[in-house]
Amino acid sequence: MKLKGRHLFGLALLTLLVYLFVSAPEPLPEAKPAVSAKFPVKLLFDVLAAEQHAARGIYTRRVVGPGLKTGMKFTEDWTDTDVEAGPLPAIFLRGVSIQLQSSNSEVGLFLGSDYPLSPLNKFTGIQIQHFEEIKKEGNPAFFLDPSNNMYTAMFLDPAGAPSCVSCHNNHPDTPKLDWQLNDPMGATTWLYPRENVSAEEVLTRLAILRTAMRDVYQVYLDKASAFTEAPVEIGAQWPKDGFYLPDADQFMQAVAEQASGDSLQTLLKAIGAQTHVGL
Repeated sequence: MKLKGRHLFGLALLTLLVYLFVSAPEPLPEAKPAVSAKFPVKLLFDVLAAEQHAARGIYTRRVVGPGLKTGMKFTEDWTDTDVEAGPLPAIFLRGVSIQLQSSNSEVGLFLGSDYPLSPLNKFTGIQIQHFEEIKKEGNPAFFLDPSNNMYTAMFLDPAGAPSCVSCHNNHPDTPKLDWQLNDPMGATTWLYPRENVSAEEVLTRLAILRTAMRDVYQVYLDKASAFTEAPVEIGAQWPKDGFYLPDADQFMQAVAEQASGDSLQTLLKAIGAQTHVGL
């Protein structure tokens, strides 16, 4: 019995999905694309944004927040050799952005704001227009930015934890002193050069993002393992239990548990609509 092209397309994608979401959260091996169907780049943005949101949320609420209460330190200059601290959530995101740039993924990522701590992160032009819109409506914005000819997605980034509010209100360079919990502090902004993407392209970029997040977190663990002022134990426990940090496997497992279900459903819905095979 011969399978039609769309069925083969669906089976090939199911194999990729099983590999990524069930087998391991590591990068897919290099391979030539097995399928050619295209999807709007919005699919890529939705999946990457959900994964990033899960990772930074877990880092903020389960590492930084409890860690500060325990006595751990988190700062902008955490990479300095004489500083025993971890990265702030926004700095964690910056590290992920740098990793994406070095991976040749073609994915751009930055955290912008109308009241940023650094002028380099201030929205301008069409970006500030869309940011004002998403602050009112709460929905993401998807558009082509004529200033760089990049397809762009902006996802609202609210103050999701008390540590975010206190850090920004007390920062010496803050242009705003009255942030409150859940205020729209900015937007995570994603860039991509093409309007349409293949499903395998989405999965590959997702795998690259997961590797970038894991690598940034591992850099923190490597530094924390040498702390002498307040030694940290790295393993299965989290800062809520004391001077502990989950290892990279534990951290990424928590991310996968929160984000993978939504990402998988988003992909399957898009693939099913494209193939009409009821995936």
